[in-house]
Amino acid sequence: MTEIMIIKKIQKEIIELLENAIELNGKDSEYWYLLGTAHFFVIKDYDKAIEFHKKAAEINYTETINNNKEDYYYTLGKINLYLGKSQEAIENFKKAIKDSMDYFNDFYEVSNYWHYLGLSYEKNGQYDEALKSYKRALYINIRSELDDYFYDCLNALKSLYDLYKKLGKNDDAIYTLTNSIEKDISAPFMIIPFCDKDFKGSETYNDIVHAYNDIIDDSWYYYLSNACREELADLYRRYGEYDKAIELYKQISIENYKNIAKTYIEGKNYKKAIDTYKMIIKIHPDNELNCYIDIARTYENAENYNEAIDYYNKAIEIDSENSDYYINIAEIYKKLENYEEAINYYNKAIKILNEPCKYHKKLAECYKRLEKYNNAIEAYKEYFKIADDKIPPYIHTNGSSKLDTLKNIASLYDKLNDIENRNLYYEKAIEKYRELIKKDKRSEKEYLEKIADIYIKIGNKEKAFEIYNDLIKKYNKEISRNKNNCGLFERQADLYLKIDDKESALETYNKSIEVCLKKIKSFENKKISNDDNDDDNKIDSYMEDLSYLAFFYQKVSKPENCINIYEKLIKIYEENIADDEDNIFYLKSIAELYIKLNQKDNALKTYKRVLEIDKYNNDAKEKIKDIESGKEVETACIFGLSYNRYK
Repeated sequence: MTEIMIIKKIQKEIIELLENAIELNGKDSEYWYLLGTAHFFVIKDYDKAIEFHKKAAEINYTETINNNKEDYYYTLGKINLYLGKSQEAIENFKKAIKDSMDYFNDFYEVSNYWHYLGLSYEKNGQYDEALKSYKRALYINIRSELDDYFYDCLNALKSLYDLYKKLGKNDDAIYTLTNSIEKDISAPFMIIPFCDKDFKGSETYNDIVHAYNDIIDDSWYYYLSNACREELADLYRRYGEYDKAIELYKQISIENYKNIAKTYIEGKNYKKAIDTYKMIIKIHPDNELNCYIDIARTYENAENYNEAIDYYNKAIEIDSENSDYYINIAEIYKKLENYEEAINYYNKAIKILNEPCKYHKKLAECYKRLEKYNNAIEAYKEYFKIADDKIPPYIHTNGSSKLDTLKNIASLYDKLNDIENRNLYYEKAIEKYRELIKKDKRSEKEYLEKIADIYIKIGNKEKAFEIYNDLIKKYNKEISRNKNNCGLFERQADLYLKIDDKESALETYNKSIEVCLKKIKSFENKKISNDDNDDDNKIDSYMEDLSYLAFFYQKVSKPENCINIYEKLIKIYEENIADDEDNIFYLKSIAELYIKLNQKDNALKTYKRVLEIDKYNNDAKEKIKDIESGKEVETACIFGLSYNRYK
């Protein structure tokens, strides 16, 4: 039975239970109300939904403890409005407002009743009544906002403002915004559309600016002026009008020079930001320490690391017991690959903390870089004491930190040719994996394979091969049940390679190629959409199979077959993306595909698009540097591109 069939079966059972309850007690309004709700939201039989809700409102009596009695007319009104029956909606919302006096509804919730009444009047063409209702909603709660099945976070301020604009009453629209500021300083921000890049300079944007300036310029509002300057400056900053923001901050008080500095940083004018912090130090010498830290961070943003280190050291001269300053310097030295100095500062911070901490891991990594393996081992042993301990319980880690630490220690002993200790720590890692298998049976195969990998490292090939062969049999069973799962083929083929059975690995990869080609052909014969409810018909599934196909072609030494796949994936990415933060993954994937096609100019342009969205994206910065210097750029396994996005 499919998931959809199961859901429909449950829905049917719920409605049958409610109908049985009504047969037993048809005089309880709550049963009729719930039946109406089920028909509206689940069955989408709107006529019956209205009929049952009306019945509930007529009876208006329930013995149910947790009931919706006060919402009968309110819900009925919402359904009427949703179905375009505005006159019926008006009548029901009026009754809901009258009833709210009797049932002592939450005062702020009643503002929604008036807001809905206003929407009903507006839909019915009764604009004067709509304006009155919106104003009443705002009088009760200036932040009155509808967030339910019918309207997505629509607020009463926007409804009133939009209606005035619709009626050509521009002065009234601006006065509405000004009036809202008096009640709530940031209220106009509610009508700013989410993620609208074209909002800056729009009529609404200019009206909001006008409203804040009306208060700033009117001496009557002197008590609000500075607060409005700050809000308006924040608006300018949000939309990149940095010069206007800075002018407003200057008008408020010297305290706002920090906001000026932050604004300069957002505009990448690091020199002016630093000059502003230095000015604050002159005016407020008691704020020297905080400004030194701000200056150091600004120099870091500007990638002027020597100056950043100097200012962190100035902070240390004032407060030598703050471990964060030492850590910040250590991180810079690590970035600069000056591991000796990084070790020096990590050790100073650890001395202050005086207990095992996460920085022992970073210290170990630096020692490892310098091939000081004994020191690295000791640092890892300290880190092991707290690994995984401070991770919140709701984050599932599979004990990875402790496991990784055990394996790191073992590999370092291996470098020292200390076979006894190497095997001891690998055995501890095996014990840890076996503990995890007891807790998480779903990951058993993954853990068993890792155990077998460790047996190979300690020279116990017989035990390792026993596990690998057992896993191959398990994957055989899974593949027989799910012959279209490319991931199963991949994992089984990898296991064949681990037991040196190249012939079986090649056979498995070729089978998987046949499966991929069959699925891709099926996709291409359909109209594929991201909005399709059928998972087998989605664009991401199509991309996943294309990526798998390229991956398997590489495995069977047919890289020339991948070119067409890369080009298809680029086309799909380009057709389905917009340049924003949510889609940075797409852009980085496109760049990597261009590198695989040896189109480095296109890769460079794409990485620069990433930096336009996220100026701190270090991966894009590194790739740009490598491409521009002519260095060979490494790319991810092709399957990793779509898999990481869609897993």
